[in-house]
Amino acid sequence: MLKTLLTVALLAYASLAQAVHYDVRLGTSNGPVAGSKITVDFYGDYDLAGKLPVDTQTGYKIFPGYFDDLEGGPRLTDDPGFQSFANTFKYGEEVHFRALGSLSYWDPASASWGSAGAGASVTLYGGIPVNIWLNYMLNPGNASYAAQYNHYAGGTVYSGGGVSGPLTALIDGASQNGTFHSHLDWKLSDAAAAGAYMLTLQVWSPTTSVNGEPKYLDSDPFHVVFKSAGISQAQFDLAFEQRIAVAVPEADTWSMLLLGLGLLTVLGQRRRRQS
Repeated sequence: MLKTLLTVALLAYASLAQAVHYDVRLGTSNGPVAGSKITVDFYGDYDLAGKLPVDTQTGYKIFPGYFDDLEGGPRLTDDPGFQSFANTFKYGEEVHFRALGSLSYWDPASASWGSAGAGASVTLYGGIPVNIWLNYMLNPGNASYAAQYNHYAGGTVYSGGGVSGPLTALIDGASQNGTFHSHLDWKLSDAAAAGAYMLTLQVWSPTTSVNGEPKYLDSDPFHVVFKSAGISQAQFDLAFEQRIAVAVPEADTWSMLLLGLGLLTVLGQRRRRQS
């Protein structure tokens, strides 16, 4: 156990200049061909591909997230990002996220999950459609164009009551070799209480095949569980573990990931206070 903790501490310390990197890896079940399903998995500085835990209530995969991390700052983060590798998609094909459900909250006082309270929200900032961006930039005084632009610029907002703003927005488009790597911004509202927050999304593509039908099948939905400032790493571990359906074979690896990210958050906060 001591060796594991020392390893994590060293990883955290060595990563101060650049926080631990982890993404939602997007794939296609049969390659960039019609009928392939978009797949999601873990990709990052820890070997967790194929080892994501599954939520006990929904059966969806779960990714961890940390607000107030080294790269994001107070109530912000840009992890997890989204990444695909060579030949996953064709050049120019876009992938978008779709927001589902509502925001859940883990209360440290009761050590239980429920709906997020009033004033608590998590915003995900996706891309603004090019035509809407251009219309607004060229005609900033046009009220209709401004409203369309602000709808996307305000981001997709998860709350206990559901989702507001754009229900779907751009993640990225594939480069010439079929890859992309994008880190969108996530923000926890100022009024949100300390605790853990969980939201749900899936990935889809507007690309159509020759007959005009969607080329790719939508991904399965998945969750992101975020830790906010104000709760301990042990509390976040408990909140995370309460969502897991079965014991994960690589439990030690997941413990290392959660602890490592937590140490990065603490060390990052100290560095900001000293600067």
